[in-house]
Amino acid sequence: MKYTIIAGLPLLLCAYGAQAIPLSYGTATHDTTAWQELADVPNNDPFGVTWSTDSGTTWGRNENLTVGQTVQFRFSMHKQNVGYHYADLLKSWVDWDQNGVFDVSDEVAYGEHKLVDFEPVLGTWQTPVNPDFAFYSSEYTLTEDQVGDFWLRALATCTHSVTNMYGGDWDDQWKPEYTDNYRNLMTPTGHYYQGETEEWKITVHSAPEPASLALLGLGMVGLIARKRAK
Repeated sequence: MKYTIIAGLPLLLCAYGAQAIPLSYGTATHDTTAWQELADVPNNDPFGVTWSTDSGTTWGRNENLTVGQTVQFRFSMHKQNVGYHYADLLKSWVDWDQNGVFDVSDEVAYGEHKLVDFEPVLGTWQTPVNPDFAFYSSEYTLTEDQVGDFWLRALATCTHSVTNMYGGDWDDQWKPEYTDNYRNLMTPTGHYYQGETEEWKITVHSAPEPASLALLGLGMVGLIARKRAK
């Protein structure tokens, strides 16, 4: 699910397998997606979060995973306008222990997209030369400890929105006390002026027992034999 905030009211922009995240996780809200949007625009996908269980060969949103699978998350970001700020930011958390909050240990991805490294001309309404990019998590092998439902939150914003949350001025974006700490300063809750947040529920299932697999195999053999006998 992805949300934005308009005139102080939360608005559900679009939903895929929509289910509201529990209130215990708190909220992350925004006023505008004009400079950072979670979306895979080149592939006509209005959402920005996908994951892969085959080492990045295919990406999708299979909300049912199995113990033993290795999962990697991808976070696609789109920019309608360049801006003048220091960098675009992405951070994501997964509540692996399913305790109802996003802890520091739940971070799975963080990335910075510094404007001067990718855009030859900066400007509030300047059209980006490189409007689409992505960040990736590490790979995680699912275990029995993770069986059940867990939530993921991905948050895209800008450095000005972060410094503003902490009472900083526009020029503070380039100061070391911020540039060295954006990763720590980005929290899973709060109001970030620019950007967007997506939330997804994923279910991890136990791997089938060997005996169950054997019975399934015998059943398939019997089915094939029956078909041949007809």
